[in-house]
Amino acid sequence: MKIRIYRKSPDIPLPVRQTPGSAGLDIYAAEHTELMPGEVAIIPTGLIIESPPGYYFTAHIRSGFSVKNGISLVNDVGIIDEDYCGPEDELRIAVIRHYNPRDPLGSEPFVVERGTRFAQIIFHRHAFEKIEWEEMENPDFAGQTRGGFGSTGKK
Repeated sequence: MKIRIYRKSPDIPLPVRQTPGSAGLDIYAAEHTELMPGEVAIIPTGLIIESPPGYYFTAHIRSGFSVKNGISLVNDVGIIDEDYCGPEDELRIAVIRHYNPRDPLGSEPFVVERGTRFAQIIFHRHAFEKIEWEEMENPDFAGQTRGGFGSTGKK
């Protein structure tokens, strides 16, 4: 599958699978970024990626990077729509550094250096092409209410 991509900086590597069985393609930071505990930062990748027709991709933090550094995505997963590929639509990853009271370097900024593998993208096929809503006259079409948030664990 060919995927069109533009790199603002040719020295930043293209997204790459680390093994033939990897689902994700590793993404590199295009700029030096510093994070203090509790701080949100947006890390540019320098990439504009056009998803193939019928696909979108998601951005995730690399698990090892997350565990070792206490950093995660701000919104759990980034969803990048198929049509997010205009000339100014650079893939940028919003991250947060979690506060850890036992971290001896907690008052120091954590630095994501330019060229660091910190995130990954995974391509997904759209589940549907068109939605047609069938609006109901009352809410009793799904069966008995389950109750939400932990309701399946009740005895």
